Amino acid sequence: MAEKAAASPVTVYPDLGSKFDLWFARLSGHGLGNSFYSYFHAVVLAEQFGGRVIAPPWPSIKVGPLLRGDNSKRFYWRMFRPFPGEIYGFQKSLSLLKGWLKRTYIFIEPSSRPPLVAERLNVVCSRAFTFNGLHPYRNLIRNRLLGIVNDPLPENHSWGKGKYIAVHVRLGDFAAVTDPLVISGGKSNTRIPISWYANLVKSLRSHYPNRPIYIFSDSNGPELQPLLALGAQLSQSGSDMTDLLAMAGASILVGSNSTYSRWAVFLGNMPSIWVQKQVEDERPSDQRTPILYVPIDALEPILWAQEEVSGFDSTP
Repeated sequence: MAEKAAASPVTVYPDLGSKFDLWFARLSGHGLGNSFYSYFHAVVLAEQFGGRVIAPPWPSIKVGPLLRGDNSKRFYWRMFRPFPGEIYGFQKSLSLLKGWLKRTYIFIEPSSRPPLVAERLNVVCSRAFTFNGLHPYRNLIRNRLLGIVNDPLPENHSWGKGKYIAVHVRLGDFAAVTDPLVISGGKSNTRIPISWYANLVKSLRSHYPNRPIYIFSDSNGPELQPLLALGAQLSQSGSDMTDLLAMAGASILVGSNSTYSRWAVFLGNMPSIWVQKQVEDERPSDQRTPILYVPIDALEPILWAQEEVSGFDSTP
């Protein structure tokens, strides 16, 4: 009797968003936070359907950060390595050459997660930047991330258990607005006024006097001086991934309008603070983890009651 034919292979290729995907690098393309959606949705789908992930091209060739003089150039060169079992190198080129004309695009939406297709190259695209379907796989995603990162881990790294508070201030390519209320209206890629962060730093220092507050930002310019004058400390390791992992280790995180800080909260699953909007963004943490939404014009933000933030108090 003839042997039963082997199951058809299922291959998954994360689309990290670029005008030209050269397979080994991208021309332009998403930053880290946005790229992680497609990559980790691809990882989870491969886990669910028994597929293999083709290592994506993390390096991104872009001129915007250079022209703006951003502190982070967002090239991601040599930042990651293939995870054990991922298809890479010559085998990656061969798999993409064989499957490119038979590729199927798997679009991830907040309300839908289509299955992978056997005998096809499944190109996974997450354009909605949704965590839908990822929360049950948080530990898998954490382990995967630690398994691909080349850059140094923060000292004494943990997930959401560090005895410090992180504040993410995204400037760079985000636009400043004259009317802060447009941020509350949901306009994306906008800078949150430094005054909003400053008012929160004051409240956090009063509420948790023994916890250091670290500022993580793509700028080290004078814009951050009002926060440093309040006793916060600037933390810049020189690596976007090391900084992200340090943010994910904080016990409380103040987020920006960036998916970068949302991934830090997803990974750390710690209490977090965000600008209040007319329509709130999808929460990155579990339903049981406290989230605080603070109006853009709040002068004296009211923080959680002490008992609401389990495991985090004012003692060092």
